Amino acid sequence: MNELPQRLRQWKQAGEFFDSDGVRLFYQFDESAGPERDVLVLFHGFPTSSWDWHAVLPALNQRWRTLVFDFPGYGLSDKPPGFSYSLLRQFDAAQALIQHLGIHEFDLLAHDMGNSVACELLYRREKGNLPFTLRSLTLLNGGVYMDLHRPLITQRMLRTPVLGAMTARLSSWRMFRHQYPKVYAQPEHFDESHYEEQWSLMQHNHGRRTLAAVAGYMRERVKMGDRWLGPLHRLDLPFRLLWGKQDPIAVYAIALRLVANNPKAQLNTLEGVGHYPQLEAPQLVTELIHVGST
Repeated sequence: MNELPQRLRQWKQAGEFFDSDGVRLFYQFDESAGPERDVLVLFHGFPTSSWDWHAVLPALNQRWRTLVFDFPGYGLSDKPPGFSYSLLRQFDAAQALIQHLGIHEFDLLAHDMGNSVACELLYRREKGNLPFTLRSLTLLNGGVYMDLHRPLITQRMLRTPVLGAMTARLSSWRMFRHQYPKVYAQPEHFDESHYEEQWSLMQHNHGRRTLAAVAGYMRERVKMGDRWLGPLHRLDLPFRLLWGKQDPIAVYAIALRLVANNPKAQLNTLEGVGHYPQLEAPQLVTELIHVGST
């Protein structure tokens, strides 16, 4: 499974690459609506890529000019060994791309690891260090509170020093196909090509050799908790949570605690949905985002 499946080859052809800190970032920026339309930036999660948004983009593009991209170490972007995949560097890459595209203000939609990158944005916003304006924030399921986070066994192994590198080297399609479906509330709703596409993107550009490095964000999330939780709890912008209630990883208790810590957050509970609302219930997700933007 070394070649990209056809849908992913088309996805790649529809995008472009931008060099940030010596790493080529894959991105798609929909400018077809013209400059007057608002911009929506989307941050993906671990261990997948911007492809996670493909099911919601057609509907979102009716309202926004959308920017999706692969963080360094993910998807179609470069995955150099020895690179620092710190969430601070991940945000630096996002900021460089946003500035390169001349985006001055935007709404942000984030998922999973992308939520942590969004928290770094909020931290720098409070410090007055952003070159652009954030208009609103919408978070999908993610491990905001690591004491409640319940990663899969392979994720726990990957984030562990030494053991993580060994796990990455031994990763296989068979292991992935057994573990990854557990993140969905109803994995049988996805056909085999879906799992093959996700695995292909993880392995692209020698992804196995950097898988443990990018998984290190989970350790960083614990270390930087104070830096990131405060700005999230104090956020004074329109703030919405779309949370799959049957998520076995970023469990529903995370959403409930976040609302308790920031009463301005509006929680939409998605029944029968797991860790990837944008893939499991794309129509519902886009409807709720559109309603929240009016």
